Amino acid sequence: MTEESSISAKRLLEFSVALGALTLVTTYLISTTGGRVAPFIPIISEMPFAGPESSFYGPGLAISIFSFILLAQVFHRIFTPLARELGGNYESGNDLIRIIAIFGGVCGIIAVNFHWIDYPILHGVTAGILFTSFLMWGAFAWHLLEKSGRKHNVRRYAIYSGWLFYILMILFSGLDSQALIVEGQDPFYRLENPPSVDDARSLYLNLTAFCEWSMVFSFYVGALTFRQELEGVRL
Repeated sequence: MTEESSISAKRLLEFSVALGALTLVTTYLISTTGGRVAPFIPIISEMPFAGPESSFYGPGLAISIFSFILLAQVFHRIFTPLARELGGNYESGNDLIRIIAIFGGVCGIIAVNFHWIDYPILHGVTAGILFTSFLMWGAFAWHLLEKSGRKHNVRRYAIYSGWLFYILMILFSGLDSQALIVEGQDPFYRLENPPSVDDARSLYLNLTAFCEWSMVFSFYVGALTFRQELEGVRL
């Protein structure tokens, strides 16, 4: 493929982040102003159940995630000489993290197209794999670049905050489930019954949603810090 017909990896990263963020924000604005979702603060997965947002939420995020799957191959190529120079387990780690990113991306595409309200178990499992795998990829990439002398403070803070919000999201989700059990519901009530706009929202549910949004946008911020590694690189 000639340079004229190939795609800039840097532009693809920017496109992936912009499309993902725009899809989420647009879905939020349309679903909340339409009165279909509680404005403060919805779980991301409860937004695309109906209305016009259900038609673009899945495709928008799927394209964004697929773009990152392509970028994972580019980063693997960029990281290979760095991992070889560092030695140890970095080379095998670079190979493994590419596989994890691909698997997580495929799970993410499934998650955004098989909605919580219709496929609760499939959606929950694949969304969990997506979050975990992308955070793992970011942590490995940050660590490898730091070891190679390419430090970036914003990247470090984005990785730390992403993992912090991920852990807090799981914690508050567990506390929300525990509160429902105390009220007489079964342990999987929330999984099988997504909150609606008319439901009373507990503090733990709101905190879970806040942490999920914060985790996702921490990932987007962290992803943009890799732009300099993609300077002049083409697919």
